[in-house]
This record gives sequence, C-alpha cells and structure tokens, in this order.
Amino acid sequence: MQPLSVDVFHNYADTLWSKDQQRALAAIADAIIAPLTPEEKDAFLRGQPSEERARAAVLADMKFTDLPDGVNLVAMHVTLTVSYTLRLLMSSLLTALSTRAGCLALVGRLGPVWQVDGPSIRRFLASWRRSPVQVIRMGEFGFRALTLAVFYRHMRSAAEAIGYPWGPTDDWKTPPKADRQEAIPPFEYRFLNEELPSTPTEAPVDLHTDVVIVGSGCGGAVVAAYLAERGLKVVVVEKGMYVSPDEMPQTQSFGLDQMFERLGFVPSSNLSLAILAGSGFGGGSTINWGATLMPRHYLREAWGQRFGMPYFQSSLFSHDLHACARRMGTTDDITHNRANSLLMLGAHRSGQPAQVVPQNNGHRPHYCGKCTFGCTAGHKQGTVMTWLQDAAQHGAQFLTHCEVDRVIMDRGRATGVEATVRGQQRVRVHGRRGVVVSAGSLNTPAILLRTPALRRNQEIGRHLHLHPVAFVHGFYDKPVRPWQGAALTTVSNAAEFVDPQGWGAKIEVMASAPGLYCALLPYHDHVEHKSLAFRYPYSYTAIVIVRDRDAGRVKLDRAGRALVEYSLSAFDHKSLLEGVKRAIEIHLHAGASMIATSQTGVPVYTCPPRQEPMAGHDEMASIPGRYELDDVPAQGQAEHPSLQAFLHSVERVGFGPQRGAIGSAHQMGSCRMGAHPASSACDPHGRVRGAENLWVADGSVLPEAAGVNPMLTILGTSMGIARHIAEDLGVARPQDPSSLDAAPRAHL
Repeated sequence: MQPLSVDVFHNYADTLWSKDQQRALAAIADAIIAPLTPEEKDAFLRGQPSEERARAAVLADMKFTDLPDGVNLVAMHVTLTVSYTLRLLMSSLLTALSTRAGCLALVGRLGPVWQVDGPSIRRFLASWRRSPVQVIRMGEFGFRALTLAVFYRHMRSAAEAIGYPWGPTDDWKTPPKADRQEAIPPFEYRFLNEELPSTPTEAPVDLHTDVVIVGSGCGGAVVAAYLAERGLKVVVVEKGMYVSPDEMPQTQSFGLDQMFERLGFVPSSNLSLAILAGSGFGGGSTINWGATLMPRHYLREAWGQRFGMPYFQSSLFSHDLHACARRMGTTDDITHNRANSLLMLGAHRSGQPAQVVPQNNGHRPHYCGKCTFGCTAGHKQGTVMTWLQDAAQHGAQFLTHCEVDRVIMDRGRATGVEATVRGQQRVRVHGRRGVVVSAGSLNTPAILLRTPALRRNQEIGRHLHLHPVAFVHGFYDKPVRPWQGAALTTVSNAAEFVDPQGWGAKIEVMASAPGLYCALLPYHDHVEHKSLAFRYPYSYTAIVIVRDRDAGRVKLDRAGRALVEYSLSAFDHKSLLEGVKRAIEIHLHAGASMIATSQTGVPVYTCPPRQEPMAGHDEMASIPGRYELDDVPAQGQAEHPSLQAFLHSVERVGFGPQRGAIGSAHQMGSCRMGAHPASSACDPHGRVRGAENLWVADGSVLPEAAGVNPMLTILGTSMGIARHIAEDLGVARPQDPSSLDAAPRAHL
C-alpha cells in the first residue's frame, strides 16, 4: 500500500490549542457523549432485548474520552477540514470556556468548564442550539457534530456496541439468490512516484509529456483513456493515494480519512452544509454507491436550449452515455438489501413512483455494503477498474500524492502544472500539447483561481450546485442491518416535480456507517441519543436529494484552499421539505415504529399501531425486482392526527443553518460550459475561456444540477470533451464519431 494521504499520527492538538483549550474540549465532548447514571442505565437496559443487553451496557457506560487520543482526532478534523474563520470561532469559544469569567458569561456558571458538571454543560449547549445568534449555533453544531462523528468513526468498541461489524465485509461473496462470487484480481499499476528522488530536492523535478491530466475520477480517467488510445503521451496526476482493492481495510477511519476530501467533511463557510467528496485514485468513482442513472429528458432539453449546448440533445450524447454504461457493465438485475426493499415497499404502498437504480457492477450481484470505503471485490466498475486500466495499457503514466498548485501559462497557453508530491517534493509536469483539469467541482476551480493568468475569467467558481441532502431515519421492529448489501438500488421520484420545470427531490437509501449515522441523529440529550444509536441495526436512513436551482460559489480561503459559499435558497428549501415529507411517508407505510429527521428541535415520532397486511395478498410480488422481505411489515396509519402534528413540526423548524443537518455528495457546475461567455467559465467544448490548450472535464462543467446521481452524466460529458480535445490536437481517428454530429435530435 502507498503511504497514507493524511498523517493521523501527527500531534494536531498541541499545534492548534493550549492544554486548557484541550481540557475544555474534553469536558464538552464528555458531556455530549456521557455515561448514563445508574437510573438512566437501568431504564435503558430494560428497553432492550435480553440478548442485546450486554452490548447496551457497554454503550451506556461510554464517554468521549474513552477514545484514545480523541481530542487530537477532533483537532485533526478542525485543522484539516474547516475554514480559518470556523477554526478561530471554535478556538475562541474554548479559550472563553477555559476561564472563570468566560465560562460564567457563556454557561452561567463559574468556570473553567471542566469544573462544571455534565448536566449543566448539556443545558448550556441546548441553549446554544436554540440561540438566535448564528455564530453561537455554529459553535454548538461544530462541537457536537465533530464529537459524535469522531467518536463513532474511530472508537471500534463503540461501533461494535451499536451492532456494526468492524473491518472488511464479505457479504459480497455469498449474495442471496446468486452463486458464490470471487474477487477480481487487481490490476498492477505503476507510478511515477518510484522515479522521484528518495530525498526531496530543492529544485523542482521536471516531467514531460504530451497532455497533463489533473485528477483520476470520472472526468480525468475517461479523457486519459481516450487520448492515450489515440497515441498521445499522457500523465495523470492525482493528489490522493492509490489503494489496491485487495488491501482496502473498509474501516470508517481509513476510508474517510484517506479516501475522501478533508477526512470526509468539507463544511460550507457558514457551516450550514457538509460535503462528502472522493479524494484518491479513481476519485469519487472509488467510494461512490454505484448508482448509474441516465440524465432526465427535460434536463437534456434545458441544457441544449438554455445554454446553447446542442450536444446534450444529440444522439452523440446518447451514444456517449450508453458507451460509458456498457464499459462499466451497468445492470438493473439487482437483489436489493432490506433497506432498499423497505423503501420500495413504502413507496409502493403510498402510491409513490419508484424505480430500480442500475449499478455499475460489471453484471455481477455485487451485494457489498461497505463500498463507500472502497470495493474489496473489485466488482464496482469505477475508473480504477475501467478507464484508468485502459489508459495504462496504452502507455499513460500516473503520479499520486501530487497536489497541483496552479497551471503553468505561457502567453495565454497552458503548458503544464506546478505541484508538490507528499507535501515535500516540488514537481513541474510539462504538457507539450495541453492541460486537462479534472480535479472535481471543488478543486478544479481552486486550481484555476490560483492561476494568475486566468483572473479575467470571472465565471470560475460560480454556479456551484450541490444536490443538498436531508436525512430521515426509520426505526423498525426487525433487523435491517443497513451495512449489508448494495447501498443504493432504489429511488422514489415522488417529489421530482415540486416545480414543473423539473426542480424537486429524489428519495434514496444512504450507505450507512456509525460515524455518519450518529452525527446525523437528532440530539436532544445524551440518553435519547444513545438509545437511537443502539437502534442502528434496526434502522435505515432515507436521503432526500434536491435538484437545486440556486447556486453557491467556490472561492479561495486564506490558505488558498477551496472555500464553499452556499446557502439553501427558499426555492430549494421547498423542494427539500416536500422530499422529507415523502420520505416520512415511505417509512410510515413500510412499517417503521419510529421516525426521526436530522433537525434540531423536532421530536422523534413514535408511530401509532400499525395495520397488518391483507390476508392472501403478496405485496412484494407486485413490485418488480428481487427483494429481501421474507416477513412483510405491518403498514402505518397515514391518517393519524399525531402524524400531522409531526409533519407540522418538521415544516415549522425547517432546515435553515444549524436547524437541520444538510449534506452533499454531488458537486457540479463550478466551471460550467455554455455558449455565452458572460455566464460560463468554459466554452461548449470544455475549453477554459481566456486560455489556449486548457480544458476542464469533470462535474464542474455541467451547466446545472443534474437531478440524478451524476456519475454517468459526468462520464458521458467527459467523453464528449475528450472527443473535442482529440480533434483540436489532430489525433481523432477516422472511425470516431465527429463532434459535428452533436446536432439536436427529436424525441431523445
């Protein structure tokens, strides 16, 4: 295995905070994750099945500081993930809480805070959650979210106490209703890192090629393969690490720390939203959930007509989409896990339109529940298993741990990139024919913004769309085990047209792990939170994914990193709420006993007595696909008055900043293509305006939010851009489809 991308052994806490600040953080964290009193523990244990009480007792006694080096792990997240402003806010609050006067002002008790009892700390944190002052809410949210995420991500005994099996999964080997499966032998990649000096040199190392491609995800990999197959020398530089499928530990700590951007937590500047983005060899395709959905017809029409991009309405785009789907062995012949079966059952009972989500699994069953931390079987056909192999077999070379600072420009022409390998060795990768930036919708604009010659292009970084996500947890009477089986194989389209122009939301199943799950649970007090956490094996989380009409922006922070400015607009908030209500409806009709949103101040809903299924009626037989529901749950009561009260509280609280946890796993549009220079950073061929021989090929070129999981849309669009690059560089093959064929076709 290559060296780690993130040094988890560094002493971040002593670098970031004083000893008193660290003691203050530990006191707050121990109040958030606190051991139960004897009375609380007794009541907690009585509510559990007898065979599960031993695990429950372990969880009941736990506190945050049981996690070895827990304060340092929180400091690592604060150092590597949040902006300077948020880091300053958290440090200032810790400083104040370390003093008598500051603690009195913030807590109402003489401090320092580590001398204040846990119940008093929890009371002042609750008051912070309700504060009308946003920075106070931001402080509480930051402490709480990081405490819960770090503890349940890194504390193995805590994850196991709530029922989660640690380490790699082997459920893919024996999928239900299929033969035993074998892993695909990993491809033997070679990396230019081996040719760099073993000791960093003062002078930069110069590497030369025809085309430099920055990024190895769905954009860069497709372009690399396309150009290498046509005889160009290609070097792909990737800031993350390569992990061979057979070496993936599939733990939360390794997966999120080493294979995601900023430890799996990129917050917006106002802490209203947290972003998940891949950062490793293969980009997002290595850690995504396999959903392979075609872009909707109305979106293709809008992009073609409103943005002057006839390619999106053409048969050529259809060709590119289907070619990419075939290369990945995409199929909808899927056995669904219990979570997806429940989503489909709830949608079916409530009359919601729902469908199977095709998977890029090479026509294999791929019943793998931990693919969000990498696919150990090699069955998920991300770019590491497909286009990067194609590129390597045609001579492409790869350089990992290589973070690009800027594009080298010579009189308006891109000639290479300046970068640093493993934070030490400076390199210049010279591209004689050009540069393709495919670093994703956060880092592509950041690289271009760090390139002085491109400052006149004012559209770089604008029009960022994030598919904001809300979370709705359903708790059931029988085990769901949300970590088993393919994560996302069904979708409800019930809220797709909140606005008739195609703005709305999709409802899908979240790939679940304890750190994310526990951070997203509603937190009213430590006892209820532990009770909900313990219900993890009996739950699944529905995600509400909004096609956001209104956009944010990527800028640079003080350190030159991507800084996301994004706030959910009132228009898109309406779509989010409608999707949340439909997700609640799904859980209710599927037989959930309790339902919870990720909002602050909305109580957990206890469902009224459920109605048994009609005798002699096999509901699952009428739903297409193969489902894992041998025992069909009773149906909830949609007309019960208590449900209306719950829905009213959901609408009343809403999802404003720190009022409800909102995430994002899809980033698009921050260097969008278009025919109009005043509103697009790139032209319709993916060329960056104001530069020669410089292209962008990734999700950042999409004109708007895709409205579906965007992997296939990005792959197809990148193939179109690769075709243009080949034509521009004179290496197109006679048999290649011509970009001149990208005229709109009717009825597509």
